[in-house]
Amino acid sequence: MITLGVIGAVAALTMPSLIANYRKEVLRAQFKKAYSEISQAALLLQTKEEINIFEYAKSYDSQRALDILMSQLQGAVVLEGSSTYSNFTRIFYHPKLLNKIDKAGQYCDKTNVYRTSNGIFYSMDDHPKDESIADPKLCIDINGISGPNAYGYDLFVFVFTKEGKVVPFKYKWTVYQTVEELENPAEQCSYSGISNPASCSYYALADISPQDASKSYWKDFLK
Repeated sequence: MITLGVIGAVAALTMPSLIANYRKEVLRAQFKKAYSEISQAALLLQTKEEINIFEYAKSYDSQRALDILMSQLQGAVVLEGSSTYSNFTRIFYHPKLLNKIDKAGQYCDKTNVYRTSNGIFYSMDDHPKDESIADPKLCIDINGISGPNAYGYDLFVFVFTKEGKVVPFKYKWTVYQTVEELENPAEQCSYSGISNPASCSYYALADISPQDASKSYWKDFLK
């Protein structure tokens, strides 16, 4: 009986950790799948149309850029009821910061939200300005309506370069509404209430903790 009690106590202590680690591994796999999917779509579009998303969005607008990008993905449809400025009320949640506090304002609110056949959500921010080095921002919810719906966990922000690549967003906005690279993105990807979690996509892709480069983003940094 004592042995069974000890086993039960150990299981009670270890099970929450095992469940948390499993959930993080699932999120990591979903993240890699989403990034691979959108990178291939951007490359396919550039090959077929001889224009990349940066150039397309600059010539037209973000909505048309997202429309043509999503046309490269099988089963991508506009999420019913989504529209500019009201996306996150239409999908029934408000994105949160790393510390799970609701974020005031959103990164991508200039387009409809698209949902792919595997449940991933995509939306975009404003089109590039003349001086921009990278734009528009692309927001990806790797598991759709499922939680935790927090930046750095299942919500990530990427951006398109002038060369047409999809890269993690580790930039800041200037007074001219253009972007320039952050000097220290690690300070922005944190559990502080004043963080800018858009930069977490860089660490998630590299699987490096912004707190300690010798540790894993997914295994060690995420709580």
